[in-house]
Amino acid sequence: MSGWIQLLSGVPQGSVLGALLFSMYINDLDTGLINKLLKFADDTKVFGKISDGSDSESFQEDLNTLANWADKWKMEFNVRKCKLMHVGRNKANFKYTVKGNTLHETSLEKDLGVMIMDDGKTLSQMSVCL
Repeated sequence: MSGWIQLLSGVPQGSVLGALLFSMYINDLDTGLINKLLKFADDTKVFGKISDGSDSESFQEDLNTLANWADKWKMEFNVRKCKLMHVGRNKANFKYTVKGNTLHETSLEKDLGVMIMDDGKTLSQMSVCL
């Protein structure tokens, strides 16, 4: 059994107000972003159409803005879990970084229980397990 320690910030995991307070805390996460952002619980997705180098630079600026937000509010993105997927037929394969770490590219990713491929199609869980 662990001992007691004094905490100066935070909310106990599983508390009644934890989810609401977390939602309020990250409410301004998308402020100043050029591309679109989706938030679901503690999962964040940034997406946008990348046609040329200018679009790619804007996307990288958004990643930098998110990293700066995290630093400001003492919250960290787990960069090891961050992934990059270029979706579509005519993919502009640019590289992106978060805090100096190059994002790992993937062609298949599980999102809310659905497997999504980089061609925009989905796979059922059963077909992935075969």
